[in-house]
Amino acid sequence: MKRALTILIILIISVCETQALFDSTYWGVRAFGMGGAFTAVSDDANGPLYNVAGAGRVERGEITVTSAKLFTGLEGVDMSAGYAGIVYPLGLIGGSVCGAWSYFGNTGISREDTLNIGYGRGLEELGIWEKMELSVGFLCKYVRQEVDFSESVGGGGKESKGGFTFDLGLLARFPLYGISLGISSKYITRPDVGFKYEDKVPCMNVIGISYYSEELYLLKIPEFTIAADYQVRSGDEDVFRLGMESVILGGRLALRAGGWKEQINFGAGYEMKVGNSGVQIDYGFGLPIELQDNTGSHFLSLTYKFP
Repeated sequence: MKRALTILIILIISVCETQALFDSTYWGVRAFGMGGAFTAVSDDANGPLYNVAGAGRVERGEITVTSAKLFTGLEGVDMSAGYAGIVYPLGLIGGSVCGAWSYFGNTGISREDTLNIGYGRGLEELGIWEKMELSVGFLCKYVRQEVDFSESVGGGGKESKGGFTFDLGLLARFPLYGISLGISSKYITRPDVGFKYEDKVPCMNVIGISYYSEELYLLKIPEFTIAADYQVRSGDEDVFRLGMESVILGGRLALRAGGWKEQINFGAGYEMKVGNSGVQIDYGFGLPIELQDNTGSHFLSLTYKFP
């Protein structure tokens, strides 16, 4: 199994027809711990790549940095991911700016990078419905794919290809009922990152719903969030994701769980107060259901919350 997986990766490269993934499932430890069901939550620095409209509802700026090792224990496979995100409210101007960098790759074989900058804003001034908080967002992205063809037929070195695209997001919150609805359209212009052959990044559309309660009825679970995403992407099977989070110990400790058909995830985070600021450490663990001979994916992040 291990050898077959390594051979498969090399064969994909050898025909010079790699398939760009640029999937947002592995960005941000909090979102990962909730199984990637984050489109209707998206209220922190983990959120820009899930739903940029969430930036319009952030009241406190924060910056987060993530490092991850994926599918550890698989022989011949050294996969990793990285993420850095920031969201910062603009005060009197209104809304928030956000930025993110993400990385996904297999060392010595291929990697994918995205650079993102965006803006989200609430639309209360429209006065659509006093019980609804509506926000929208725009994210400009540069996506880049790099492949090392040294092991392919005919040899060669590293090649890279990139292009610009953008995301659009919409988020509607109903605070009275604890319900949020989110819609995110990603890679809208489908940039071509192929080398010898055309390889367009597939457009992705995600709709999400979440429910938040300060204390879940009957079960008495504090600060409880449950969220679900339904993802449609051209050329891929539709994906349903489910996740949940509870914050205990006076808001200091967060516990998370979630997943999708191929994987189950767990996570935890602990926030420490530093004056009027906050520092949070988060860990996430993902276990593939069908992939054997590995010890899962491990995520670790450090987040600073501005005063």
